[in-house]
Amino acid sequence: MQESSLTPSAERLAAHLAAIPAAAPPEQSQAFHVASIGTTFYFAYEQLRNAAEYREHHLLLRSAIERYLNRSVDLRRFRPVGADLITELTQAGYLANDTVPVARVGQIDQLLGRYAELLGQAAQLGEVSRSAINRWVFQIASVQIEDLLAPNRRLAVFMAFAYEHYLGAMDPQLAHQEGENTQAYQIALYCAVQRAIFKSDIATTRYYCLAASLPGLTAETVPHFIAANQLIDTQYQSARTNQLFRLINRYGAPLRILRELVASDSATTLTLANRSETLARIKRICQHQYTLLHKRLNNRIAKTILFVLITKVLIGVALEVPYDIFAHGHIAWLPLMANILFPVVYMILLSLRMPEPDRHDTEAVASFVDRILYQGGQPVEYRVRRRVASSSLNAVFSGIYAVGFLISFGLLSWILFKLDFNIVNGFIFFIFLSAVSFLGFRLRQSARE
Repeated sequence: MQESSLTPSAERLAAHLAAIPAAAPPEQSQAFHVASIGTTFYFAYEQLRNAAEYREHHLLLRSAIERYLNRSVDLRRFRPVGADLITELTQAGYLANDTVPVARVGQIDQLLGRYAELLGQAAQLGEVSRSAINRWVFQIASVQIEDLLAPNRRLAVFMAFAYEHYLGAMDPQLAHQEGENTQAYQIALYCAVQRAIFKSDIATTRYYCLAASLPGLTAETVPHFIAANQLIDTQYQSARTNQLFRLINRYGAPLRILRELVASDSATTLTLANRSETLARIKRICQHQYTLLHKRLNNRIAKTILFVLITKVLIGVALEVPYDIFAHGHIAWLPLMANILFPVVYMILLSLRMPEPDRHDTEAVASFVDRILYQGGQPVEYRVRRRVASSSLNAVFSGIYAVGFLISFGLLSWILFKLDFNIVNGFIFFIFLSAVSFLGFRLRQSARE
């Protein structure tokens, strides 16, 4: 049976998608041109910085905008900066040259001018520090400027749908805890959805959360603006939000795949109403995402290896070589080369053990999407796993973990000592061992999700 009744939330999703106007033809106005893009060094610096910060790819443009605002904009004595901002983003490779209409320059300056007024009004109240308000404003403005430069209306629509889905399907016991009000829970859930499904940072979460609760953002009263931002700061990494995040993240794959379907222009009311076609497309998207996952992981692994190699060589030249010459009169080549090569080899070995999805995962995702979008099946519910708290078991586990930690690191320290590592060589070895292990953990988490 091809036709099937959509759930009420899926009907609203389809209606909102259908209401989005078709992509407009390229604007006829003059495009902003950067006269010289002699930016090889600047581009390389940005790539290295992004590898070091390990941000999600879709957050790079927004983060670059916020960095520029923090570095170059003083809202207390505001001056137009739109042209300089677009120039820098183009030189860094975030924007293609001759693709941004000149009109965007004035729109960016107008937006920042309104926030300069808001900052002045908030500072007069004296309820929070100017630096906190400045941080809120720059985070929000960076998302809005990104939307001016690279708009994505379908993403905003799906964000609302995802939040509505989890609000209705979440374990009711999570929504009612002693001493917590409804608004705090809703913002905690919104933050958890943004972090788990969209990999949003606090700036992106802040903007879309405020846009949903305070539609007239720049025209909103200052006390409401301050109170909402303070609540977001409190809830973004709270214990409640982290609990919700873990639950959403564990079963988040169907929503992530559905997000990819919505991102395509053909995800309209007619498409979603055709159940068999929608589920077939979900399975095709799964296969395509597996391929993209493999490519993204390889790209991240390559960047991580390059970052580790460059920083390790620099540290070796700056610290290890001078220390060896000062303390021993010669360079200890074996520890130096081991410190340079081991992190790279270790990262390569970790990358070979990345889990990859298979056909069973695809069927599970399609089944979840079927229950999310269509009526007639068992509604999706997210329940917290009940765990028995045992202080004795926790003590035993902690003891075993501590003993294992001491034995493994003690054995490794003994091996390094036998290889003539001094205290500086050993310290750098353990620093990079920890850093590469953390980066490998992050890569494995991406694959699992």
